[in-house]
Amino acid sequence: MLELRAEHELQTLLAPALLPVQRLLMLSESHVFVQGKRDWVVLNVDSGRVLSVADDVAQQVSEALDGAPPVCDAVALPSRYLARRRQNVLDLLLCGKHHAVILTIAEEPMTANPADEEKDVYGAFDDDVSRFTEQSEGKALDVSTSQLGMKVDRVIAYDVPPRGVYYHHPFLLLDQAEQIAVYNFGSLRMVQILPVKAPYGVCAAIDVASANATDSLADIPQLSDNRPPTLFTVSPPFDVQSYQMLSVAQQVAASMGNRHLEDAVALCKLCPEESPLSEADQRILYADYGFELFRSSRRQEAMNFFFESDIDVMEVLLLFPRNLLPRKASALRKDSSSNNKDHALDGDDLVESLLALIGFLRRKRNAYLHQDDESLVLGIRVRRNFGPTEETALELIDTMLVKCLVVVAEKSEYEEQAKRALLEVVTGQNWCEIGEAEIFLRAHRRFKALLAFYSARKLHRKALELLEDLERSAASAAALSEKFDTGGKDEPESTEDLQSSHDYMVLIAQYLRVLGKKHAELVFEFSRRVLSVNPALGLSIFTQREVPSSKQDIDPAAVLQHLKSCSIATSSADSKVTEPEEGAEDTSKPTLPLTSSQMLAIEYLTQIIYEGLGQLSPRLHDEVAYLLLDSIQGNTPQKQRLTSRVESQRGMTGLLRRKLLQFLEFPAAAYHPERMLSRTPTEMVDEHAALLSKLGRHREVLQLYALELKDAALAEAYCNRCYESKTADSSIYSTLLKIYLRPSYQTSGSATGTSSPVIGSPPQSSPLRNRTSTSGLQSEAVNAAINVLNKYAERIDVSTALELLPADVSAAPLAGFFRRVLERQVERFRNGQVKKQLSKMENFKVREQLSTKRKGSVTVWSSQCCQSCGKRLGVGTFVRLPNGTLLHYSCQPVP
Repeated sequence: MLELRAEHELQTLLAPALLPVQRLLMLSESHVFVQGKRDWVVLNVDSGRVLSVADDVAQQVSEALDGAPPVCDAVALPSRYLARRRQNVLDLLLCGKHHAVILTIAEEPMTANPADEEKDVYGAFDDDVSRFTEQSEGKALDVSTSQLGMKVDRVIAYDVPPRGVYYHHPFLLLDQAEQIAVYNFGSLRMVQILPVKAPYGVCAAIDVASANATDSLADIPQLSDNRPPTLFTVSPPFDVQSYQMLSVAQQVAASMGNRHLEDAVALCKLCPEESPLSEADQRILYADYGFELFRSSRRQEAMNFFFESDIDVMEVLLLFPRNLLPRKASALRKDSSSNNKDHALDGDDLVESLLALIGFLRRKRNAYLHQDDESLVLGIRVRRNFGPTEETALELIDTMLVKCLVVVAEKSEYEEQAKRALLEVVTGQNWCEIGEAEIFLRAHRRFKALLAFYSARKLHRKALELLEDLERSAASAAALSEKFDTGGKDEPESTEDLQSSHDYMVLIAQYLRVLGKKHAELVFEFSRRVLSVNPALGLSIFTQREVPSSKQDIDPAAVLQHLKSCSIATSSADSKVTEPEEGAEDTSKPTLPLTSSQMLAIEYLTQIIYEGLGQLSPRLHDEVAYLLLDSIQGNTPQKQRLTSRVESQRGMTGLLRRKLLQFLEFPAAAYHPERMLSRTPTEMVDEHAALLSKLGRHREVLQLYALELKDAALAEAYCNRCYESKTADSSIYSTLLKIYLRPSYQTSGSATGTSSPVIGSPPQSSPLRNRTSTSGLQSEAVNAAINVLNKYAERIDVSTALELLPADVSAAPLAGFFRRVLERQVERFRNGQVKKQLSKMENFKVREQLSTKRKGSVTVWSSQCCQSCGKRLGVGTFVRLPNGTLLHYSCQPVP
């Protein structure tokens, strides 16, 4: 039984030119060809949507039909692609007076840039080679998608318009009134003419009952398919003719004998099961046909057959000019076979041939690597070890790929795409012959690709030598240009723009940053020129490391020794020396001018320490301080005096001292302060204070600030800093009071461990050291102490403060101190009272709860049982749990 699948009103779906409908042809289970009086369409019977026909397709059909309706009925033909035949998707044949066009249903291309797609018709710039598989085997059609349209597959030319067309596998029969023309369906070449005049009809019979095929038990004729297909024609007056097709084997042999290779190939593809050729012979046929196509300038088709024939790559390369071939192929050029005669390829013809060759080489390359991909999927190993033959083939393929892409890149039309494809080849895993690749890339000035090639093949020395040569060349060219003031007008043009000397310096630095300890010698060798010409950039090689975590980086101690041994060019040193201005205020991050190797070493170590880029030993931390101290001594003129405060020191000495003080006060600095004390000049009070603070000798630091520098604010700030950072407790304020109010509290030794009257202890005539001095000087110390008391009353022990104050001190200045102390005491007292009352209330509440719990009673009946053992409780001791459960005393759970 049949049921309705879909129903459409043709008058609403179709244009008036299609009505009335004259013919319908099913092209697939969902698509039907509708032929009207003046036009035609292909309709999706499920959705009712008409398949789109692009403008170029419509123009090709119109040209084939000469703008008129078809001269005969349209014919549905099986697709020449195996995938379409399996889907039962048919093609459509429309015949005009002089041409016939075969249309096929295809998915509309979804390309973002059609112009790039047109430029890459050979697949030269894309690793996706699936398009070539689709061309040879066809792509299965997704009939459910809405992105379907019609496209022209092939065009047939003839002299006599046909009255009818018939398909007789693997041939196409055209009834031309006076004769029947037989065309090979694969090659679309006419192979035979049958002298049949004005036939009434043509019929092809494939399965014919054989009179000799009978059942031995029952005398009944049986159908047999062992006979070749038969063609029947009926022509006037009443002639019936039968034509029996020769076997495919005979036809293939005849086509090969007549050198009609296209027909032989078409028969093998259309009738694969009946092909008489072995796999090896069929490959030879495809290769011979490929050479024939190449000589006919059908490059892409030739490369497709070369790939299908699995021909040796060398045989294909011999078709190209000798100067492009690898040395191995060039040596065999003289002995090439007749198929490989020299065809003068040059100009656009050479470029088009190279594009087709690149696509072929990519397919061969992927074929070799595909086996490696299978092993990766199975998780057997990370990388397959290719045999000598495969290694040789890959070397030949990759080397020729590089050469072809370089030559194609010289064509402006393909320049950008070829450059990108070239970089992809040389940066990835490749087997290029190193000598040939680098010579060819140098000769064509493809330095960017050559650098990427060296990097990919781990040829770091060659890459750095290339960059250094380019940098020197750029510097020389710039110097000449500046000398003669040519403005760059006379510079020769090159295929690849050269960069400036600075740009190449940056590339060298970037390259060196990724090299680890294994290549430390290269880093040191090639960083010298960068450090000499551009010290800041050279220093970034070692401070901005990009070595992968899996690799070991260069030892900082070795880098330090290298930086110390480097020399700075005079021009660079002169241009970098900048004295800080007198009014400069921003000294939080002092930066040294990189004018010497010593400055390089200091900047390197400080940046590594401040940014935490590596673990440095305490010896290297000490080295920073030693280098800074030596630089201070070396950059301080004999007439210039070292000031007590860093802020008041000017010039290069002041910059160095600020750098030293910043390092000494840095929390993560791991130097040995006790060693630095003996090396630091006594005049440098700020540096001494930082060292003493690092040792935890806060009393001596306060003595320096309060007695030596007489800066109460600085002493108070130090106390606050220590208290807030928890490096000292509140007793540090009491220590400051003792220094003000008990000068005898200080020992006779200085802060540096010597009896120097400059550092650590004031002169004996200091007013703060002698209580028998004038009252004005005593009041100065008392006022400083009172100021500390008033500011930090909550941090100072009251009894200690009162004990230290002189007996005759006035109480008025201390009013603020006593007020804050009393307020604090009252606050503490009140807080204590509140806590006491809260504790009492909590105690009462707990007692009340306890009393309530104790007043509770439990009635135990004789029938009640223990919830644990199930026995009666009786009159024995029992336990009641908080949830009301009753248990024997011995059955209660262990806490």
